Amino acid sequence: MVAIELVKIEVRRHWLQLLISVLVLSLFTPITIWSDYLNVKSYENVEELGRFVVDFQHMNNIFIFVVFMITLGIIQIGSERSNGTLELTCSMPYSRAQIYLTKFFIGFSVILISWIVSFTLTGLIIEINEIQTNYFTGYFFYELGTLMLFYTMTVSAGAFTGTPFAQGLVTLTVSILPFLLILLSVVQLEIVFNVELPPNSEHLSTLYTISPISYLFLNDQYFSLNDIYVSFILSGVFFTVGYFAFMKHPMERNGAFFTWKEMDRPVQVIVILLGIIGFSAFGYLTEDGMVGYFIGGGIGALIGFIVSYYLIFKKKK
Repeated sequence: MVAIELVKIEVRRHWLQLLISVLVLSLFTPITIWSDYLNVKSYENVEELGRFVVDFQHMNNIFIFVVFMITLGIIQIGSERSNGTLELTCSMPYSRAQIYLTKFFIGFSVILISWIVSFTLTGLIIEINEIQTNYFTGYFFYELGTLMLFYTMTVSAGAFTGTPFAQGLVTLTVSILPFLLILLSVVQLEIVFNVELPPNSEHLSTLYTISPISYLFLNDQYFSLNDIYVSFILSGVFFTVGYFAFMKHPMERNGAFFTWKEMDRPVQVIVILLGIIGFSAFGYLTEDGMVGYFIGGGIGALIGFIVSYYLIFKKKK
């Protein structure tokens, strides 16, 4: 259950970030459309205004909105953990489940309220001025799913990590990991078995759908607006994982990359393997041969080890 008193505490702590997020998410899209409409109206006559069409498929606002939601998630978990505020909150007479649900409730409220205001204002501007649109409703539901996905992913990452930097890095890594693993695996298969795997539009569509990073760039060739429900499913998965992780997270590892030391070594191995398969493929393609493949793999292993060691095993003060 959400604790009302805890909601008040959280709002007082982060009121400025919450206010800025709501204002940007609510007003950016309608102001942009209204400004574009006035620009067209200023140099076209009334008869030519009918050609003004807003194609929401090519709107580039989502990236800006996602940055605000990731920032909010990091402030709610990572920054509070670093400055000791989260430990203080956990010492209050609230369960960890209540704390997690309250933080998520605040973020969800920011997204939902802003989305309703933006959808309503944009719809009124379009209706009053009889502006033609493409993908209006689909885009807004796509935006809602994307914001929910990245926010829940960030909050979930905060349940596993001990610093704001680690939380942001894990969020970015998880968002791009499906693309990275699948594409690098395909390249490795082509190199090792000397075969060419032609791209399949159905496979690419599936890859787009399950990769959070792809939701920042609406590409109707591979991603259909009819598949926006997947983002809500992924949000539910990340929310559930983060919920159970937050209930068990150890506070004594503040400053460590991961709150669970059991995660340190397996993640380091994964980073080294990614370095090997990534740099080996790069070496093969640049040097055009297996010599470049093995040299690149060796360099990737070294870089992966160094990066993972200093990121994961060097505790930040």
